[in-house]
Amino acid sequence: MEKALLYLRVSSKGQEDGYSLDAQEKLAYEYAKKKNLEIVKVWRGAESAWGRKVRRNFVQMLDYSKKHPEVKHIIFDVFDRMTRNDSDKAKMTEMIQTYGKVIHFSRPNKTYSRDSSPDDEFAYDIETAVCKKTSNDISHKTRMGMQEKAEQGIYPSNCPIGYINNQETKQIDVDPTRAPLIQELFSRVAMGGESLAGLADEYFAKGLRHKTRNTRLSKSSLHKIIHNPFYYGEFQWGHKIYKGTHTPLVSKEMWEKAVQTLGSKHRPLKLKRKFAFGGLLICGKCDCTILGEVAKGKYTYYRCSFSKGQHEHKGYIREEELAEKFGKVVQDIAIPEYVSDWLQKGVAEFAKTKEKSRKKTLDILKSDYTQAYKKLNRLYDLQLEGRGSLEMFSIKEKELTEELSLLKKAIDECGAEYEKVIPRAQETFTAINNITEIYNMATNEEKAKILRLLANQYTLVGRDIKVDYKEPFCYFAQAKKELQPSSGRIIGLPILDMKKIPSFTDDNSGSSRDSIWGG
Repeated sequence: MEKALLYLRVSSKGQEDGYSLDAQEKLAYEYAKKKNLEIVKVWRGAESAWGRKVRRNFVQMLDYSKKHPEVKHIIFDVFDRMTRNDSDKAKMTEMIQTYGKVIHFSRPNKTYSRDSSPDDEFAYDIETAVCKKTSNDISHKTRMGMQEKAEQGIYPSNCPIGYINNQETKQIDVDPTRAPLIQELFSRVAMGGESLAGLADEYFAKGLRHKTRNTRLSKSSLHKIIHNPFYYGEFQWGHKIYKGTHTPLVSKEMWEKAVQTLGSKHRPLKLKRKFAFGGLLICGKCDCTILGEVAKGKYTYYRCSFSKGQHEHKGYIREEELAEKFGKVVQDIAIPEYVSDWLQKGVAEFAKTKEKSRKKTLDILKSDYTQAYKKLNRLYDLQLEGRGSLEMFSIKEKELTEELSLLKKAIDECGAEYEKVIPRAQETFTAINNITEIYNMATNEEKAKILRLLANQYTLVGRDIKVDYKEPFCYFAQAKKELQPSSGRIIGLPILDMKKIPSFTDDNSGSSRDSIWGG
């Protein structure tokens, strides 16, 4: 009896425990017995014949066959168990022509070798081409299915840390264990003043780890998390950005703030002791970070880090004096109660006007989407009936698919966002009205959190603080300079961008003072 190798394969792990492998093996041994062949080694398992992953069993089988010239025969079940791509076909052709192997297919009872006739070789090429076509069709359908999921707002792959792929509903659920840690991480990064290396160690201890390996997240992993739009409700698939149906863990404003802070050129320095206002200011003389230090074991001072060299003005300032000067910064954006009321009424009127316009736009978009969807269905019907060329079908299908994608994105973005703006604006204006009182009641650490919320940058010029307020606080500071309390008129207040009005309270509607510390 001549010696033979047996290679058994199923396409996915889902088939691994089924009847497929056992059926292939049983039939192969019956075939070998009829052909007077002795199977000396068997490879069996789940391996895809297409894709980037190397087929380990297939490669091992080829290497073994090359090293054992006494083994002349290789048995497969059917053609698509051997190959579905040109690369594997070339390897098997090499096994036949260079190493003199005889290839057997037990189910169709076919054999190919150096002695095969031209007709047999032609049939071999056709069978391989059919397998490749079948594989390409499956791949195309899989991609189309994943693309359709993306169009529906469902992320078609493994979700990031903080979420769980629900195999039953095929949806993406919030991970109750890791999601709160992700939210806390974004808040900490957005506030600034901390290094990713330190956060990686801290959150590893809290339980934020790799989903599969359960190991510590590296600095680069945290960097990818902060830059991933998935956490505020969007995701990238292919070259497009889609609005997801999953629950966002952070607001887009919080995400943008964290990304901006992470990319800031003023990196936090690693210090043995944390200072309340450390890393909050830069020096007006040399643009270096202002650091905190303790003198005589009890007095806290702030000074330039002199990273670019010493200069005359040392910039020493006591923490108590610095907190008082920051109080003036906060006071400069505090608005009177009558201004707060006026702004709230203006926002309410603005929201009503925008809502009417939104509904009209939404009706038009939905109508256009319905028409495009009907056209695509008619196109598929014509293709099934064999009417029209395949080239024209592909062009029109691409046009309509892209049109549907753009329309769906426009519909998703045409949400009733201004209904949420009214209570958020009311909370914000009320908080700004009371911001001085809130600041004065806070500890220095809490004051620093408020200050990071209000401005992009603070610069220490001499013993004074120059402020670059964020939107919309820059408008409040500008408007306050132009108020005329005697007449009750407000001059020069610019139009506020509703999307840039921050929320001073949590989703649970806690009080402004209690929740402002949490970001």
